[in-house]
Amino acid sequence: MSIHLYAGLLLALVATPSVAAESDPAGQGRSGFSGFLAGGYQDARANVEYGKLVRGDTQALPRLMTLARQGNPQAQNSIGVFLDRGQYGLARNSALAVRYFHAASRSDPLAAYNLGLLYLLGRGVERNANAAMVYMRQAVSQRRIAQAYVRIGLDHYRRKEIAEARRWFREAAQDNDPVGAYYVGRMLVEDKRDYREAMTWLDKAAGRRNADAARLIAYLYGNGLGIDQHLELAAGWTLIYRVLSEKGQALNLPHIALFGLPEERMQKARAFATMWLGSHPGGELPDYVGTLVNLTR
Repeated sequence: MSIHLYAGLLLALVATPSVAAESDPAGQGRSGFSGFLAGGYQDARANVEYGKLVRGDTQALPRLMTLARQGNPQAQNSIGVFLDRGQYGLARNSALAVRYFHAASRSDPLAAYNLGLLYLLGRGVERNANAAMVYMRQAVSQRRIAQAYVRIGLDHYRRKEIAEARRWFREAAQDNDPVGAYYVGRMLVEDKRDYREAMTWLDKAAGRRNADAARLIAYLYGNGLGIDQHLELAAGWTLIYRVLSEKGQALNLPHIALFGLPEERMQKARAFATMWLGSHPGGELPDYVGTLVNLTR
């Protein structure tokens, strides 16, 4: 049976998180070991129901929504994501998603991150960068979330608070986040401090198919910064940048001349770019604009 047939039956459940959801998330009102066990059991139930839903069990959605209304923070976060994204038969409603994230944010770091993201982007709520950073910092105080590190780093970078920006980008880069690694490398280039270290971080970012990192590597090779000038490699990395920025494949290399190189040297550049792209197929990347049910490394 199509999951869309449940939409009408779920309207009452979707309407708003319960009072218990906001006042006692994850059983915080319970005391001692019994509260710990109850919270762990409820979290496990939410994970089980989410897994069933992803695998196509349409009956899992109303069960997950019941858990959310009972105050389960992981279920609340999941329902908030479904509402923000318009998934599993629920109409897109980011304003309602904000309420679910708020109810769960004290005990679920992903919900705190998601709430911060919606404040940052002005999706479902009035844009408020300061509130966004408060929730994102709350999230990373409980769990390592690379996207939150990146967003906090970008906020400091925008304010020209360079030392703080560098610290947060490094946190993201240490979790193999491509945007974090790119900004660590970029800031080293901007500071003209250590081009070799910059190349290390940029190579990590490009390896996860970050187009901006590929463009900056081409710049370093083209100008001989921290490494010997190598125009074929500069041209090859420029081709890689063009492909990555257009989300293309190795077979779609643009047939152009770069850096004034003759055709025989451009053939070497194309061969390098084709080989590199073939050995770096990419994979699932962090989502910086979408709300999160779980983390992807």
